[in-house]
Amino acid sequence: MQPTPTPTPLDRIPFLKLLGMQQHEAALGRSRLCLPDLREEFCNLIPAAHGGVLMTLLDVAMARAATSLDSAASHSVVTVEMSTRFIKPGRGPLTAEGRVLHAGKSLCSCEAHVHDADGDLVASAMGTFKFWRSPPVDVE
Repeated sequence: MQPTPTPTPLDRIPFLKLLGMQQHEAALGRSRLCLPDLREEFCNLIPAAHGGVLMTLLDVAMARAATSLDSAASHSVVTVEMSTRFIKPGRGPLTAEGRVLHAGKSLCSCEAHVHDADGDLVASAMGTFKFWRSPPVDVE
């Protein structure tokens, strides 16, 4: 049984809303996201999830893990760098889990993994995020 989605700032980001990405509850320094409906327009010619969709899941999972920390300097981050490994084609509902590896005052190192509905690893990433201290832009 899938956990119930929790309303989050993800709902306020037009691109993530378009994808239908949902955030599920997770512990501090961790995140859990789901792409419950892998629509045809998000696929490549194989057909499987386009690499850009997988990278978005990984990026957002790491960013949400970073901003979930009590010690986070901000609730907004920007990606400084990201390294991604594609393991196998991603089909069906996809789940991304992110976690903080190390957090400083301005930078945070994270990792994330995307799994398919069978629990198979589809892609993984490591990334560095900068806490963004200016007020976020209000997107409607």
